[in-house]
Parts: sequence; structure tokens; C-alpha cells
Amino acid sequence: MSRQTMHEQWYDGQAQANAIECWLNCYLREFAMPRGEVDFDYRGQDRPARFDQGSGALIRIRFAQAGYRLMVRAQRGSRLGRCEYVGSPYLKSPGEPWRSADAATLIHFLLDRLADECGFNHELRVQCDNSIAVNARLLALAADARESGNAMLDAEQGMVWGHALHPTPKSREGIDIDQALACSPEARTEFPLYWFRIDPRLLQRHGADVTQVLAKLSGEGDLYPCHPWEVERVMANPVWQRARAQGLIEPLGPLGEALAPTSSVRTMYHPQADYFLKMSIHVRLTNCVRKNAWYELESAVALTDLLAGAWDDVRNRAAGFDVLLEPAATTLDFAAAGEGEGDEANVRELGESFGILYRNSFQTLVLERYRPQVAGALFTRDRLGNSVCRELVERYARHHGGGYSHAAETLFAAYAKCLLDGVWLAFFKHGIVLEPHLQNTLIGFNHDLPARVWIRDLEGTKLVAEQWPPERLQGLSERARQSVQYSRELGWNRVAYCALVNNLAEAMFHIAAGDSALEDRLWSVVGALAVHWQERFGRQPLLQGLVEGDCLPSKNNLRTRVFKRADRDSDYTALANPIRVWAAAEEAA
Repeated sequence: MSRQTMHEQWYDGQAQANAIECWLNCYLREFAMPRGEVDFDYRGQDRPARFDQGSGALIRIRFAQAGYRLMVRAQRGSRLGRCEYVGSPYLKSPGEPWRSADAATLIHFLLDRLADECGFNHELRVQCDNSIAVNARLLALAADARESGNAMLDAEQGMVWGHALHPTPKSREGIDIDQALACSPEARTEFPLYWFRIDPRLLQRHGADVTQVLAKLSGEGDLYPCHPWEVERVMANPVWQRARAQGLIEPLGPLGEALAPTSSVRTMYHPQADYFLKMSIHVRLTNCVRKNAWYELESAVALTDLLAGAWDDVRNRAAGFDVLLEPAATTLDFAAAGEGEGDEANVRELGESFGILYRNSFQTLVLERYRPQVAGALFTRDRLGNSVCRELVERYARHHGGGYSHAAETLFAAYAKCLLDGVWLAFFKHGIVLEPHLQNTLIGFNHDLPARVWIRDLEGTKLVAEQWPPERLQGLSERARQSVQYSRELGWNRVAYCALVNNLAEAMFHIAAGDSALEDRLWSVVGALAVHWQERFGRQPLLQGLVEGDCLPSKNNLRTRVFKRADRDSDYTALANPIRVWAAAEEAA
């Protein structure tokens, strides 16, 4: 066997192991746990012989269909049922012996168990195959790539595993795999955008004037870009072809400055640019095709202006908290090249392909002083499987003393306070529903301690309808108003899931590393923050309920995909709240 083939097999094995972990964790949380069909420390005799020895808890999952079972060993788990596994899962079907399963076999088995409820989802099966293949190739590319020395960019491009509780964390559906790899952040790549010379009358702008930004990146004026993945789609559009024949637009190809993709894949970074450029791509990443609908761009820019006073208030009262504003958006309007109602869809699609949102970037002094890094790159494993944040905690312990557990609590408390003070102020005082999940949160450090938090992606920000009636949203179109308004219940589910379950619970999982006592103390930090926040800013029943043990909402990514729902229609599973461990101890004291 050649050395190259051995490497390819190793990367494929790692990608398959990651897929198995993601699927098992999703299935546990969204189906097995709510239905009472899981034993987390199974000690019965109904098991494959290979499980008679070995360390770690044995997990058994039962199914509604009689005779089907799944068994796997976990080397560690969390209070929320998030696990890391040892070896392969084993599957049992009626009348058949236990058999070891690779990722494809496991996914087919679980989809088959769910088929009675929603039919067998062949589309998701194919997307999982794509995610595994992309992950394996990205691991190989990451092994040979060099870091840039820019801490922020290196973190953005270091998330080789993706969302830990998602069935397709690295899918790039809708693009050839080699094209996908050429523009993916995990390969630590950079590339120029694809530029067109345009008649200035095509340009449609919302918010700040960014023409000089585009001119700086392209090298001259009256040029406009799209993401390289969009070029083929754009040129196949008959309205674009007609516009070109009319002299309104001319393709020039890749040119100008090379930009680096960040962790969201489609958002581009250049160190000398004032903005990140959030490009539009008709490629499915995890749940969604990441195209830029004009009403979404409009709402993001409008919220930058509309919420200026609210952001000032939150910054002043929540030390270290900030948001990355999105003051501009552009696209191209091809209505003049259309030929009536039949071309409406083509004009709209072109507008989506050329849509760009401009997000404020970091000044050089901020990058140097705080070394901002995306939270998802810290609370995860590196490409070799090592905990990234553990090194951070150990370094703090070496420099400041007190041992690992003390350092862990100190760092976690500093981060959680920065995050939650601002997120809760935005929600409870201003009716702003942020989306502070791991990929939307950047952490800045001061002397190895989290000191700043920035939340990004105002496109995903919503407003509580009770606090933001239509008369307060006069600057938005009707479609944009519909896209930003949320009920208070949905808003709390989103905030609580993103901040507590997706973000802080994952941080605890990697910081505690299987130490359940330490994990409990970290949950107690969250409980204490909720109590202290109310002492400073006023009682909130939802926060008090959190302290007293109300369930935590966890977004159902697997259910969303299995039942073929739009991401906006995702529902939540209620998880047992570990904060009640702390609350009970407080009452006993």
C-alpha cells in the first residue's frame, strides 16, 4: 500500500468517526433521550462480546421497532448528553447478530428507523456522503497548510470539524468537490473574487457608500464581483446573457486582491479592507443554501441604523460586549434587461447571486491587543483530536497559579459574563434577538483572560414583535419587517439555545473534559450570572426560571433535515437543566 493511500485512508477514517459522533449525538438528543429510549450506563448482558472489556460508559439505544438496538462506548459525556465515543457503534437487527458499523451503515440504519415517521430521506443520505468526503479532503489539505500568523484568521480557518451536533457539518452541496476545496477556509486558502465591468446604473446600494472599497479590492472603478462558485450560475442566466449583449456587463475573470474565506465559508476577509464581505452562494452549507436575499440584506443594514441607540446602551452597561455592525449592502439590478413577468425569477436570482453584505472589520490595534478568535475554533478539537481550549486553560494556570480547575472556572466565568451580560441586555431590555452561537461569537483576550466579546451576523438578528410593532419599523419594507419580527417565546428559545446550549455548553464540554464535578461548577457560574444580572438590571421570569431549573431549548438540526423543513421552521427539544444542581446546593446551604 502506498504512503499516499495510507494517508487518504486515515483522513477518511477520521471524517467517518466525526460523522458517527455527530449523528449519534444528534439522535440521542433529539430522539432517544426525549423518548426514554437510551441507557447511558448499560450493564446488561445483551451486548456484543467486544464490549465485555474496556473503559468508558456503555450506551444502549432502543427503537420503537422491536428487535432493533444500537450500542456504543463513550469515553466521556456531559450533563446534556453530549458524548465522545470510543471505537465503532454496533447495530442489532431482528434475527441477526450484532455488527460493527461505519458511518454510512450507521446513517442508513438510523434513517431507516425514522422512515416510519417521515419516509427514508435519500437526499440527506447523499448530503452526509458529501460532508464526509469534503471533511476527509479538508483534513488532508489542512495538514499541509501553513498558518498566517493572524490569530483571528487562523482561528477562522481552523474549524476542521464543524458543528458538533449537526448531521452534515462539512457539506458543500451544489458545487464540484474540487471547486469547493479551492475556496474553503479549512484549506487555509485565499483567492481573488470574480469581477465584472458594469454599467453603473446596475448597481443597487443600501446604506453606506462602498464603491471605494470595491475599487480598492479590484484595482479600478466600475467593477463588481461575485463569489467564484456563482459564476457558472450567473452566466447561464438568460437575463445576464441579454444584459451582456446590451453592453451592461462584461465578465473580466478573477483579478485584484486575494481574499481569505472565514469560517462561514462565504464571508471574505482582507486585512487592509474596512469590511468583511459576506458573499452570496447557491451552495447548501449545513441546513441552508447561503444565498443573499435582498430583503435579508436590507434588514441587516436597517438594523444597524435602527438599533444604534440600543447598541450604545448595551456597550455602556455590559463591559466588553460589542456587535460587528453591517452598515452597507449592494447588489446588481437587472430589471432593465428583463422581458416581462417571465423573467422575474431570473432577475431575482441574479440579484441574489450578486448580493453582498458589508460587515465592519477589526482595526489593526484591536487585532494586536485582543487577538480576537471565533469561539468555535477554541471550544473544539484540532485536526489531531486534541482539545484547543485545554492548552489555553493550562497556560493560564501556569502563569497565574491555582491549578487547572481554578483556571478553568476563572476563564469560563470571564467569558460567560462578557457574553451573557450583553446578550441578555439586548433581549430583555431592547427586544433584540441575537444569534450568539459558536461561529457568531468572537472572543478577545487580555493577559490570557477573555475580556471582549463580539457578536456578528445581523442578518440573523430578530426583534421581539411586542417591543417592535410595525410603527417602529417604518424604514423597512413589508417583507423585511416579516423577516425580522419574532415572538418573545421564539426569541428566548433562539437566544437560550445559541448562548447556553450551542455555545457555553460546548465550551464546558471541552474545558471540563469529562470531569463532571468541574462541569457542575461551570454550570453554577451560569446560574450565578443569571442571579447577579437580575440584581443589577431587574428581575426577569425567564432568567429566574433558568436558575430554578426550567428546561433548556436545544435546536433540532437532525429533525429539521430528516423532515425536510426550512431552517426557520426548526423546532427545539427541551433538555434537563444542569443549573438546578447549583440551585439545589444553594437552597441546602
